[in-house]
Formats: sequence, C-alpha cells, structure tokens
Amino acid sequence: MPEGYIGKLRRKIGSAKIIHPAMRIIIENEQGEVLFVERTDNGRIGLPAGALEENETLEECVRREVLEETGIEVLELVVIGISTRPDIESVRYPNGDEVQYFTVEFYGSRWQGKPAVADREEVKRARFLARSSMADLPENERSAFESLDYFKKHGRPMLK
Repeated sequence: MPEGYIGKLRRKIGSAKIIHPAMRIIIENEQGEVLFVERTDNGRIGLPAGALEENETLEECVRREVLEETGIEVLELVVIGISTRPDIESVRYPNGDEVQYFTVEFYGSRWQGKPAVADREEVKRARFLARSSMADLPENERSAFESLDYFKKHGRPMLK
C-alpha cells in the first residue's frame, strides 16, 4: 500500500502535534444497529473513520474508508456534525504521534454489501451491534452520536 499523506508528513515533522482532517461515520441498519469495527491496534471497537488523503474529496474519503474497513458501499451520506474540540479530538498515540482531529461526522442508512474487512492492517472485524455498544467507544467517537441526535432533532449539523 502506498504511503499516505499523514505518513509523508510524519517523516518530515516527527511526532509533533498536527491538525488532522478526518471523517467518521455512523451507519445504521433497519434494526437500528450500528456498524462498528474492531481495531487491530488496540482491540477496541470504533466507528469507521479515516484520514483525508491528497487529491481526495471528503466524500471520496468517506466512501473509501468505509469500503476498506467494512466492505460496505455507502449509497447516501449526510453530514451530521463537525467536531474540532481540542479537549476530545486531541490524541497521543502509543508511538508518540500527537493529533488534533478536525472531524466531519457523517450518517448513512442507505448502503449495500455485507460487512467484510478489506484492510486487515487496521481492522480485524466489522459487524452491526446494538447502539448501546457506543459506550465502549473513545469519547471523540461517542460524540458522533450526540451529533446524530442533534441532527435528528434540529435538521442541521452540530458544530462542536
């Protein structure tokens, strides 16, 4: 797999904190279950998410990441929030890399395919679980559900 934008940037600046454009998405099935991925780096569940690459639109990024991580093709995307809060979007990874995410949050309820992981380096498994499983997510990923609830109530994305 070719080196991505963040990898190129890291070679130049090391582990210093960067502002990282990213996306995450909540995908629901007809039963109201949410598509979660089991990460290979820490074994925890997470939402499908990823980094914007060079020469890629945000929509292309969402569709690519979801397909790579879950095998699902998203047919319709809705922006439900934009999360830039340094207190929840700042992460220090075990290798020392520091990131402050600038995350656009999406929702999808129209999709096709069956959960099947294409990128085994990042994801062990993708599966639909009860929405209550979000309690096991890191705070920045749990906050996407706050955005979804806000969007359903007010009809516009939540800015935080």
